[in-house]
Amino acid sequence: MRIIYIASEAFPFIKTGGLADVMYALPKQMSEMGHKVSVIIPKYDKINMKYLKDIKFVDSIDMNYDRYNLVKYEDENIEYLFIENMSLFERGHIYGDNDDDIRYANFCEVALRFIRKLEMRADIIHCNDWQTGLLPYFLKKRYKTDPFFYDFRVVYTIHNLMYQGRYNSYAIKNLGYDINEEYVNFMKIGIEYADVVNTVSPTYAGEINYPYFAEGLEDTIKSRKIFGILNGIDYTVYDPRNNKSFAPLEDNKYLEFKEKNKELLLEKFNLKNSNNLTISVISRMVEGKGFDLIIDKIEEILRYDSVNILILGVGDYKYESIFNNLCIKYPDKFRVYIGYSEELANLMYAGSDLFLMPSRYEPCGLSQMIAMRYGAIPLVRETGGLKDSVTAYNMQTNEGNGFSFTNFNADDMLNVIRYSEHIFFDRKDIWNKLVEKNFNIDNSWTRSAKEYYNLYMFAKTTP
Repeated sequence: MRIIYIASEAFPFIKTGGLADVMYALPKQMSEMGHKVSVIIPKYDKINMKYLKDIKFVDSIDMNYDRYNLVKYEDENIEYLFIENMSLFERGHIYGDNDDDIRYANFCEVALRFIRKLEMRADIIHCNDWQTGLLPYFLKKRYKTDPFFYDFRVVYTIHNLMYQGRYNSYAIKNLGYDINEEYVNFMKIGIEYADVVNTVSPTYAGEINYPYFAEGLEDTIKSRKIFGILNGIDYTVYDPRNNKSFAPLEDNKYLEFKEKNKELLLEKFNLKNSNNLTISVISRMVEGKGFDLIIDKIEEILRYDSVNILILGVGDYKYESIFNNLCIKYPDKFRVYIGYSEELANLMYAGSDLFLMPSRYEPCGLSQMIAMRYGAIPLVRETGGLKDSVTAYNMQTNEGNGFSFTNFNADDMLNVIRYSEHIFFDRKDIWNKLVEKNFNIDNSWTRSAKEYYNLYMFAKTTP
């Protein structure tokens, strides 16, 4: 199969969130399965220079009195193509400008023109998030009579419905398209005009039918069949046997791995009590990630429980300020790192006993999967991909791989934390089995890529 991925970012070139990880791992997995894969993203000046110095010119197109170049990064398996326009994409940052609608509308149109000019025949064009929402619209409106595109099918993936790209219709009209609406929603258009639509977990695909999660698009969502495919993580990137951030796993000695890295983690944060249950949080500090629940109960936990709590992230000042004060108030049990460090995050996953993720909403979530990969037991709220990847432990049946709570409620979260403490301190045999179980759960892209292949095949049969 010939697949072209269109996105606003892709690791390792440029990354601001989970979309970039998906645009690295999914094309890579599909290529390894034998498919011919291309990835098209804008050429930002923020792309690491070690990649920019190796790009080669491919072709150019003039559109709206402006010139766009297509450049290529040589890779033996995947064709990485970058659309270059200095005024649109070389600004020292990625998103957040008042003309983002113009930037990504042009990106979508130019991508199609390069595909046509270079005769990049494809079975599937896979578009991702609001930045590429106009591409299926352009394909169906401007190019529907072009026999070159007759067999093309568009798969559109919603990674996070919170961000939709709401703008006036100037950008579309500026490209020569007739549209009656004064305002447009890029994601809504992508959902309406794609051949097949999916999102990044089965539970989230159901949740977005309801106003609480749909962010105003519930009627549009209900008009389409939305498939849910849970993201995976790249097991070559997240490998407990080969990572310089922590002591590696040797001979499947899982408990020894956890013990060594817990010691390294506490030493890193200058904490002494290794007998405490060590709880980690690695997240953007925003309301949607459940930080109000954490703030509500954290002092009660620190005051009375035998725990260490470690938090890494950056976000709203009110959370950062509270956590900085707690470091002073509880110097023997609490630490926060304001910012992000890949090395420190990996050590926290490897050295923590429990990984807390009490999100209000979470389309998929990768952190809980990384934690499981390194033997940290996840404690999550049952929403989106968290519900699909973490099953609550049942002491009667010994089923489950973590801990969870249903309602977005601080007392419910606290009750489950206390239950996990009971297992950790009083039933070490059960805890150790949970650790080993999580090390051996398959959250790799191998599983997810097979589901995407089936989705692509379904798209090919769509009239």
